[in-house]
Order: sequence, then C-alpha cells, then structure tokens
Amino acid sequence: MDWLTFLKDVIATQQFLQIFVGGCTMMLIGWMVTRAKGDRDHLPPPAPVGIADVPPPFLQGPREAVDLMRELRDLARRQTEDTGRIAECARIIREEVVKHTTLLDKIEREQAVENRSHERER
Repeated sequence: MDWLTFLKDVIATQQFLQIFVGGCTMMLIGWMVTRAKGDRDHLPPPAPVGIADVPPPFLQGPREAVDLMRELRDLARRQTEDTGRIAECARIIREEVVKHTTLLDKIEREQAVENRSHERER
C-alpha cells in the first residue's frame, strides 16, 4: 500500500515525473549531438556555393578549353541538323494538309451538288 500511495503522490505532484522526463530528454539530446559530430566526418565535401566558386573553363587549361569548344561546335551542328529535319517534317505536314483540304473541298462540293439534285427531284 505504501508503494502505491507514493506512486499516486508522485503522479499527483508531477515534479518527479517532470524531472525524469527532462533528464531523459537531455540524455537523448546529448547522444544525438555526439552522434551527429561523428557522422560529419563521413560526409562528402560541400558543393560550390555560387558561380564565383566554380572556376571558368578557360582557367583550367588550353586542352580543356579546346575540348569544350569542340563539344559546343558538335552540339551546334547537331542542333542545325535537327532544325533542318524539323523544317522538312513541317513542310511535309503542310503539303499533306493542303492535299486533305482540297479533297475535303471536292467532297463538300459533290455533296452540295447531290443535295441540290435531290431537292429538284422532289
């Protein structure tokens, strides 16, 4: 009975409970902080923050600059070829649209003539 009444009094006053929870929280925070300090050693180096931190290609050396210029030339050539292909596809599509439009116009005219002839027969 004594133990039960003591526990009841502790819970009623909540001082001991607050101290216990606060102590556990402080121990948990301390463990997490020391764990984070240990994990920091295994992280990769931080990324460059801005453009000023990244060296421009021309400061890397002449070989790298020439390689980059070749890549840019190749990309420009591919872009020109792709643009030509797109223009050719657009031309073909335009021609097909004109063909289909003229065909639809002919069908429309024939239907109009046929409708007029049926109206005259009635």
